[in-house]
Amino acid sequence: MTEYHTNLTNKAYNGGMDEFRKRILSFLARGESVQIAAPHGFGKSRFGRSLGGLYLDTNMLQTPAELSTAVKESAERTLIILDYLDHILTAEYTPFFKYLKALRDQHKYQLSYVFLTSYPITLETLNILGDLYEIATEHVENLPTLTRAEYDNFGLSGFSPTSQQALEIEKLSGGIASLVKICMLAMRDGTSLDPNQNLKLKGQIEEMVTANPHHLAYAKSTLMQNYKTTDLTAAETRLLDLLKTNLGKIVSKDQICDSVYPDVKNKAGISDHSLDQLIHRLRSKIKNLGSSITTHRGLGYKLS
Repeated sequence: MTEYHTNLTNKAYNGGMDEFRKRILSFLARGESVQIAAPHGFGKSRFGRSLGGLYLDTNMLQTPAELSTAVKESAERTLIILDYLDHILTAEYTPFFKYLKALRDQHKYQLSYVFLTSYPITLETLNILGDLYEIATEHVENLPTLTRAEYDNFGLSGFSPTSQQALEIEKLSGGIASLVKICMLAMRDGTSLDPNQNLKLKGQIEEMVTANPHHLAYAKSTLMQNYKTTDLTAAETRLLDLLKTNLGKIVSKDQICDSVYPDVKNKAGISDHSLDQLIHRLRSKIKNLGSSITTHRGLGYKLS
């Protein structure tokens, strides 16, 4: 019987992005694979692309056949990066995962995989990933936040933060890449860092809250911790509009996915947990308006 294990870095990596990159490259140089976990906003896709190799975006390549074809048509057999692994952890993709395992067996100690996820995958996915699970959990690392010394890496024209500004950026953003960049843009252009006055900042925060509402990695950002909205997020607004259109009728989870996440091509990647959290937030916001959302297990939700 195979003993499955995970070399998981449970705490944030403190060496900064440059040291983290060196660590990842050291794994890849030995022909080993690594899973990199980070919530929305950390820039894990950008980091993955920067490693070189064959980059596979599961939001663009929507089926197992498209993913398999992309690998087969590429001559790359040193490094393959699979982004949004957690979006395709369904039985439909098991043949693709078997193919990746077989390909690794053919090029052992030469071919490495980088798996990018929002959360570290768990043993519950073993029946889907099969023998690829051991490869996907060979090394599991959390993508770090940026250090103050790395803020200049964004290369904003004509702007380099002063020491005082860098401290403020660190406090506001917690070193989260997307927030760091927006804070720097606001300081360069003299615009507000109040989310209610800076629509780009507000939109980014709402997107992060919607994707990973309770992620511990957001704890060091005062923007994330202090953000309180009396308005509905874009996702909550779309959900409420859908429920209102079908007032008194049960709306299925498939209908919600189509209406609330129109830009997500692979709807199978939207977890039940994410939908439940969205329903919970909307329910708490409209409870004082005389409306209620009831859950009909196995069927969907109804506004009354």
